[in-house]
Amino acid sequence: MSLDFSSEELKKYINHTAEIIDELYSKKLNRRVFAGKSPSEVMGLIEEDLPAEETAVADLLEKVREDIIGASTMNVGPHYYGYITGGGNQVAILAEMVSAALNQNNLKWHSSPISTEMEKLVIKWVSQFIGYSEKAAGAILDGGSTANFNCMAVARKNMAPKESSSEGLYGLKPMTVYVSEQGHSSFDKAVDVLGIGTNNLRKIPVDDKFQIRTELLEEAIIEDKNQGKKPICVIGIAGTTNSGAVDNLKELADISERHKLWYHVDAAYGGPAALLPSVTHLFEGMDRADSVVINPHKWLYVPFEAACILVKDPENLRRTFSFIPDYLLSNSEEEPRTDLMEYQLPLTKSFKSLKVWMTLKAYGSKRLMDTIQLDIDHAKHLEKIVKRSEDFEILAPVPLSIACFRYTPAGIEEERIEELNQKLAHHIEQDGRIFLTSTKINGKTALRTCFINPRTTFKDVEWIPEVIRDVAKGLF
Repeated sequence: MSLDFSSEELKKYINHTAEIIDELYSKKLNRRVFAGKSPSEVMGLIEEDLPAEETAVADLLEKVREDIIGASTMNVGPHYYGYITGGGNQVAILAEMVSAALNQNNLKWHSSPISTEMEKLVIKWVSQFIGYSEKAAGAILDGGSTANFNCMAVARKNMAPKESSSEGLYGLKPMTVYVSEQGHSSFDKAVDVLGIGTNNLRKIPVDDKFQIRTELLEEAIIEDKNQGKKPICVIGIAGTTNSGAVDNLKELADISERHKLWYHVDAAYGGPAALLPSVTHLFEGMDRADSVVINPHKWLYVPFEAACILVKDPENLRRTFSFIPDYLLSNSEEEPRTDLMEYQLPLTKSFKSLKVWMTLKAYGSKRLMDTIQLDIDHAKHLEKIVKRSEDFEILAPVPLSIACFRYTPAGIEEERIEELNQKLAHHIEQDGRIFLTSTKINGKTALRTCFINPRTTFKDVEWIPEVIRDVAKGLF
């Protein structure tokens, strides 16, 4: 029994879906960002027993139009400033449709020649976009946590004794990894799962710019060596999740070379800004890293999921992940073939490169860089508004496109201000006009905004403090 539609039916349903997508972008982008439904209310929209009978596709699409889109957080809209969630782009929507239709699995070259070769090209283009080595190899994975995990696996593999592959880590000197205390939680997960141990992840204090203190880093490396441990990796952060801080990547490269350590840069968020004239000085030294993570689904405006790992020496990748059982042997060919399963942990993977390739082709690097600069300008604009106001306080520098601040109305003591800001993020979420998150900056609760959406305007930025003031009225 075929599951396919007739040609006429397929066109009709594609057109129906296109109408729903067009309606989303033409009429719904400015609706409340958070849908305002509770978990039970959301489940109530879809909960039922496993359906045994068919549902008319037209009715199913209308269900998507009303309930699925209606319950979604509008992170594609101009008023979403939470986390580091890019707004996507419409060319990539077309790419996703084609990718789903082709259903490619590029575990081996012959299972998907075009997605394999395109992924290699995209890795080269992303490297060029950030000023990294064009000879680097890599892969496109689902997100920054998986990408950082893969790079930590490469670092461990290439820094550990050869026998660790067969004998494991038992009996070896404890390995140590170094990152700033502002580093992403994915590194805690990685050292845990990789057997390095969270106690051996050295979280180095930061300075008043939230950059790693390199003098304390070097002291920690030397101390660990003297105690019989084996330092293996230094991690630099090119755009922290909290405030967008960029470590002194050049000094970290020097320290890594001096102590013969693997140098990894987590540029998942900030990396695409690396060649912008206004901020390129912040990224000096990133090109010297042994591995880099860049997430196109963040600041290259590609829809989820797309995270790139870049490794300067391709053999370091293959040494880590190449394991070929009999059922995956390649045929002998005159021209070598690349099997991406040898460059990453996953075996099965979708055609992720198509949406990145189409994004870079359709818009070009210049337009994308101009858009990235506009995001930075938006953050700087909000910073100026906050600094000029009498009822807001900036809490961290704004090197890229994240701004952290708090609401400080006059006549309220510090304890009450802290309590007020702790409540604000949730009440702003429920209000729905804008969406932001909260974090801690030097022990103070901050309202955190991240600008990586090309649909946001300066007028939208200026609306942020107005909404906050309005929501706060009901919290006094």
